[in-house]
Amino acid sequence: MSVYKPKNSPYFHFDFQFKGNRVHGSTGCTKEKLAKQYEARERQKAALPTVARPPITIDEACGLYAEYAESQNSWKTTEYLLCDIVKQLGANRFLSAISQRDLMTYFAKRRSTGRKGKRSNSTINREIENMRAVWRRAEKARYDIGEMPDWSALFLKSNVQPYAELPNDATQDELLAAIRPDVRPAVEFLLMSGWRRNEVLGLRWSDLDLPNRMAWTTLKGGDVVQRPLTNDMQFIVVNQPRVGPFVFTYQCQRPTSGLQRHVRRLRGERYPLSITVLRDAWEAARAEVGLKIRLHDLRHTRASRIVRVTKSLPAAQKALQHSNIKTTMRYVHVLSDDLRDALEASESRNNPEITKPKLRKV
Repeated sequence: MSVYKPKNSPYFHFDFQFKGNRVHGSTGCTKEKLAKQYEARERQKAALPTVARPPITIDEACGLYAEYAESQNSWKTTEYLLCDIVKQLGANRFLSAISQRDLMTYFAKRRSTGRKGKRSNSTINREIENMRAVWRRAEKARYDIGEMPDWSALFLKSNVQPYAELPNDATQDELLAAIRPDVRPAVEFLLMSGWRRNEVLGLRWSDLDLPNRMAWTTLKGGDVVQRPLTNDMQFIVVNQPRVGPFVFTYQCQRPTSGLQRHVRRLRGERYPLSITVLRDAWEAARAEVGLKIRLHDLRHTRASRIVRVTKSLPAAQKALQHSNIKTTMRYVHVLSDDLRDALEASESRNNPEITKPKLRKV
């Protein structure tokens, strides 16, 4: 059988061996006749290795990936990383000329030249993921990238910080009260929704369907998903001042002049809430209360509370938009805690169903 149609796929696939190498993939064709023609062309390509792929430079590869990544919420960070790749590796160097040693040297330099000392291993790993995406994008576009780098050998060991959960008591109220008033609604929305930070910051008025209590957000992979809004979440949204396209804004406290790199800011005016303003407000409130908890832990707090109330990991997966249930499995400890409590309660000596055995007199 030259072509076949896998289960749950509308397209025919091909799979053959040529000189000991396996060549396989999707034809993108729904008709068998066209699929066979596609497979014949693939066999011809395999038999004619002289047909070379066009080269691509670092600058061109980063530009190719930028066309895909610029629609993502994390684009500002990605853009900065792409610019650094072009600057450090050389705009006109071909991807096929970048060796494994070049990449090791590049990331070693990145590791030791952070603004506040050394960059953490987790930060470097995120940069490696970004560069890997550039290489893979160029390969999918059928450019000559040479030998694909061994990305797994570049990743550094990362000590994952344990997730913290915000206490659902007066401490939570005290922390929220300590956050500056113009930023507090966004923090409360983060806690209520469990959305990622960039989803909240990127939320626009045009993304809302308030009569049906729905919203559309863009995930970090670029997918647009529909999100339900609770009454409390909707209450926060409708009470935000409409001063631009974005829902969450802040009131400028420190004006900037037009001579600076950033857009000019006027004291008292409202502007789209940025990561910097949100983070600074959170850190100030956290320090005032004396609570060691990260802003991202609000998302984990919401997930733990969902699991604790519903006893359902799939419900938490849907709420947090995890693509893989394995990611949600980190919250299984909540179910384990409830089971432990149930076991201990069933062993209680005060349980009326447990009676002491009668001792026979000898």
